[in-house]
Amino acid sequence: MRRIIKICGASLLLCFSLSAAASKGVVVLYKSGCSHYVVETTMGYVLLDWFGGNDPSVGDTLVGDYESYGMKDIYNITADAETRAWIEDFWLSKSRVLEKYYEKCN
Repeated sequence: MRRIIKICGASLLLCFSLSAAASKGVVVLYKSGCSHYVVETTMGYVLLDWFGGNDPSVGDTLVGDYESYGMKDIYNITADAETRAWIEDFWLSKSRVLEKYYEKCN
């Protein structure tokens, strides 16, 4: 019985730690001709570079790990599809993310 409790406890802990790494955000800026786009999360704005899979649109809700740099697999809830993106920067203010976005997409 103790073994079952330990296994269940470990499973719950794993589930909570995995869900803690995923954040929800909405695409707020993505213009044709540029692979970069901006997602707004509760922690601020994220600048991403699209690398394949589903091509998100403004207004799409995405779930992923936005709080570290690097290549990420992100799930587009709106399109029910996966996308791949490089996290350029995160936890940005609106003015800072716009500045960085237009440096990349001008």
